Amino acid sequence: MKVALMPNFTRESAYETTVKLCNALEKLNISFSFLQEESSFPDEFRDKVICKDSLPENADVLIAIGGDGTMIRAANIVLPYEIPVLGINAGNLAYLMDLETDEMRLLNKLITNQYYIEERMVLNVCVFNEKNEQILDEYCINDVVFARGAEIKLTSLDFYCDNRFINTYNSDGLIVATPSGSTAYNLSAGGPIVDPRIESILLTPVCPHSLVERPVIFSADSEFHIVNPSKSDILLSCDGRDSFDFKIKYGAKIRKAEKKVKFIRLKDDTFMEILHKKWSTF
Repeated sequence: MKVALMPNFTRESAYETTVKLCNALEKLNISFSFLQEESSFPDEFRDKVICKDSLPENADVLIAIGGDGTMIRAANIVLPYEIPVLGINAGNLAYLMDLETDEMRLLNKLITNQYYIEERMVLNVCVFNEKNEQILDEYCINDVVFARGAEIKLTSLDFYCDNRFINTYNSDGLIVATPSGSTAYNLSAGGPIVDPRIESILLTPVCPHSLVERPVIFSADSEFHIVNPSKSDILLSCDGRDSFDFKIKYGAKIRKAEKKVKFIRLKDDTFMEILHKKWSTF
């Protein structure tokens, strides 16, 4: 088995966790390399660095070390290659991470095949300009966020589901999330927590200027169209990546992607058990 490691060294405990992980992998005779995500990379690991394009030849598994953001970035990188991701927590809550730093002993399950692959749905996001030309095509594992830009005022977004007009949302923005993303920004904005086994698409307005607008859970087969009819530009971000200017008269099409992300699970904890453990220790 070949493993690639993707540590987030901006996390305080990431270096110590990475060294511990390397020692554990060496004891198991598992070869490993590093996918360098940032410039501040320790010198002692540089001789094992590989590039993203060589992942299919050098990795059967990608291990992310950090928090949920690191896990999502890792999953986005390997999504085209269908390489599964294992997460080791070097952050805080980290709902998506499977192992804590004191659970390295469970890594032997990788070589004894005592693990399972959890597949989760992904969104496809396409943006069209005022001439109906496609200018953005992205995959999204957690959420798509439409947010106000430099001007501190309400955004106005027209929302359609399956080509039927639903509502014009006047708010600080909109979150369109997968069940995986239900415990991210969606949770902070008052949206529902959804078991990832239930494929669905969540729509959560951020601070809506209304007494009645609430989050809604849609079928995973739904197709959304979101249009910017307002007098100001809006920012769009997929999984927290660099913001994109969602200009006036631009439209976005959001639907379930054909691809699925693959998470390795070495433990048998259910989704609700994970939530309970995270909340009780935070």
